Amino acid sequence: MTEAPVPAIPGVEVEVARTRVARRRGLIGRDRIDGILVLAPCRQVHTFGMRFPIDVAFVGRGGRVLRVVTMPPRRVSRPVLGSRAVWEGRAGTFVAWGIRPGVAMAVREHAGVARKGTAHTAREGALVLVATPIGNLGDLSPRAVEALRDADVIAAEDTRRTRALLAHAGVPGGARLVAVHEHNERSRAAELVERIRRGDRVAVVTDAGMPGISDPGERLVRACVAAGLAVEVVPGPSAVLTALVVSGLPTARFVMEGFLPRSGKERSERLARLAAEERTTVLFEAPNRVAATLRDLVEACGGARRVAIARELTKRYEDVWRGTLAEAVAHVEQEHPRGEHVLVLAGAPPASPPDDDEVRRAVAKLVADGVSTRDAAARVAADLGIPKRRAYAIATSLRTT
Repeated sequence: MTEAPVPAIPGVEVEVARTRVARRRGLIGRDRIDGILVLAPCRQVHTFGMRFPIDVAFVGRGGRVLRVVTMPPRRVSRPVLGSRAVWEGRAGTFVAWGIRPGVAMAVREHAGVARKGTAHTAREGALVLVATPIGNLGDLSPRAVEALRDADVIAAEDTRRTRALLAHAGVPGGARLVAVHEHNERSRAAELVERIRRGDRVAVVTDAGMPGISDPGERLVRACVAAGLAVEVVPGPSAVLTALVVSGLPTARFVMEGFLPRSGKERSERLARLAAEERTTVLFEAPNRVAATLRDLVEACGGARRVAIARELTKRYEDVWRGTLAEAVAHVEQEHPRGEHVLVLAGAPPASPPDDDEVRRAVAKLVADGVSTRDAAARVAADLGIPKRRAYAIATSLRTT
């Protein structure tokens, strides 16, 4: 088998990277570069995550050098027509080695022996959850860009929005983009699991934030875990955490509620649970329903409960309002809500312990029904969350009155 064009330079060590994993890593993280890394096949290079500049040569058939550039960190090269391989090396050395456009370097045969971690490393498929900006495109991390560039498939909640994000990052989308949303995630899961099993890397992105949090992604993760496949996460922006930490409410213990049911018994039951929840709660709501939801929260939790309303998070017109639920209803009715809202609701105050009269009435009722004093005291203690000793003392006092 003929190897990729490799420069025959005396004293220069050469590695060949033929797998997607090896090409993706390139020279990233290598503080010392003793020679050249040949990425084959390859027509584009990125230096996200690098701490030093490198020389890059784009090479066509027969080892002829088409273009040589020095790339600083955090850059993406443009594809070079006719390029079949890319050579990477320490910045400043290509000139000394005579690597310049038009030169045809010697090509040698592949001996069938590869260095560990390079030419014959097996490609490992994985599902990669990639967090995307919730408003400010500047929040897209270099690692997220790298994950999207290296993916064989990009599963997007909305392919139109994702194409715009990829264009901003300088990442081609093309046929790699497939739509995976709440209506088809279940049916798409088997197809994507099979692609991952064959060695593909599938990146999952939603319209904003972390996939799987009130967005598609959860079913894909479950399917991959059940199949024993790798699942990776590229963390990043989160509307939940952003709203929580800016709310001014306790953050040590919190619960993510997401969107409430639209109506009916399920909504009423969920609101009743929220009224008793002692942890800070984060909810999502659409602008046309936020006023109705706040009114329902007033009815369930009382108007004095504290709440923060966050909208347009990380954007130019970011707004966070803080006050009571009663004040929040008046606030949104005066405004014209736009964009999805994040509501951060204060937890319910701890319930006060029952007084002696309440315990006495509960014990007396059980005793009147024929329950023994000891058993009545035990049941009341469990029901009211009080010590058994206290319940038994009150129960025995009934026998002396």
